Amino acid sequence: MGDDSGERLTRAFSTAAKLFAGSPSLPNFPVPSEFEVEWNTFSIGTVMGEVWTRPGLDIRDRSMVTIALLAASHKPEQLRQYVGVGLNQGLTREQVCEVLLHTAIYAGFPSAVEGFRIAKEVFDEYDRAAEAARETAPGPEPSKEA
Repeated sequence: MGDDSGERLTRAFSTAAKLFAGSPSLPNFPVPSEFEVEWNTFSIGTVMGEVWTRPGLDIRDRSMVTIALLAASHKPEQLRQYVGVGLNQGLTREQVCEVLLHTAIYAGFPSAVEGFRIAKEVFDEYDRAAEAARETAPGPEPSKEA
């Protein structure tokens, strides 16, 4: 895209906010403190500011591709995050499962089995977060009629 790094980082943080909004947990991929700023500037700027913002595929489609690739390449921690991204971008649980089923054919059953395990954990995490939100949400005010 070739623009300055400030614009790229602004675009990157805007994209990340869209992708991870509403997630029960945010990505946390530890980096040694000596290289944290450089790594985050490079990785977030490149992934979120360059690739995820390109024309040609919308964010929802990129989410499906990312889920398949992370499952196929056995990247469980990143897959966990991007199953959440897919849900946040409007994928249904059934669509996430269809992506993983498709992965079984092209990347092997072990990839899909691990992907389904991780998807179930993410679905369960979302269910727990939704239940907690319901429990803490203010209910209707009690009636004053007696």
